[in-house]
Parts: sequence; structure tokens; C-alpha cells
Amino acid sequence: KNSPPSVKLLAYNSLIRPKLEYACVVWDPFTKHNITRLEKVQRKAVGFIYSIFSPYDSPSELMHTNGIQCLEQRRKNLRLQFLFLLWNRDLAINPPPYISPSTSRHTRYHHPNSLTPYFARTAAARIEPGRGGRISMEAKC
Repeated sequence: KNSPPSVKLLAYNSLIRPKLEYACVVWDPFTKHNITRLEKVQRKAVGFIYSIFSPYDSPSELMHTNGIQCLEQRRKNLRLQFLFLLWNRDLAINPPPYISPSTSRHTRYHHPNSLTPYFARTAAARIEPGRGGRISMEAKC
């Protein structure tokens, strides 16, 4: 508790954040409730790191000024990085079962690297590893 913020931030980045981001490429919370619960852990950690315990202080502002990305944005970046590595065959995974190129002709909306999206109709399909069911990759931080 009496350590400087740099030590607390290092402890958070090496001990807590990896647990919050574990397997987020294949398991990413899609319900608002689960996203809020994960973000709440990070916001409490930021309050502890910078010794801010007042309910009137904004952890979001502290995160922004200190360059700490919200977990939702980090998960988005990790998903995009994984997709890039999978598309370019830089992983020891065979891409065709998971991603397939779009078969439509090239227009302003479809470029040569367009992918055929998977549409999920049930909650179970949204969290199925590899399928993702993600239509939007936007983070709302």
C-alpha cells in the first residue's frame, strides 16, 4: 500500500492483467454484464495504484492520462492481431476452418482481403472458440 505507483503498476501489469486477459482471443465476453465486471476490476486496480479512493475521482481519466488502455480495447487489439497472424499463416493453425475469403466481386465494400463473416444466432455460437460470432470489433471505452 505504501509502494510508489510505478511499483504497483508493474505488479498490476505482470500479475493481475494477464489473468483478466487470459485466452481473450477465443473467449471474449460479449454480454455487457461480463464486460462491466472485468472493467470494474481494472478500475479498482487503477484506483489502488494511484491511491485514489474517493468515489468522485475518475479512474477513466487516470487511465487516459497514464496511457493505460481499457481491457475492452486491449481485447479488440489482441483479436485483430490474432486474425492478422491467422490470415498470414504465421500461426501453427490451419486457417480454412476458421476464416474464409469473401466470394463476392471486388467493389468499394469488398476488397481482396475481405472475409466471409460468421453470423451467430445464439449465445452459444457467439462464444464458440474459433467462430467468434463477432460482427463488430469496436471497443466502447
